[in-house]
Amino acid sequence: MGIRYEQVHYLASYGTVEQLPQPKAPEISFVGHSNVGKSSLINRLFNRKSLIKVSSK
Repeated sequence: MGIRYEQVHYLASYGTVEQLPQPKAPEISFVGHSNVGKSSLINRLFNRKSLIKVSSK
């Protein structure tokens, strides 16, 4: 059983750790300041142009 990258989808953004739901499977977090490329990195990793919204800045 492998990860089906074509089925990856965006769920939510959270501002604090306390807001996170309990995970049902392993998860990866991308943490950082605004406009440093987190969304662009995620889109590139999954070879998708609009999986995550990218800022216009």
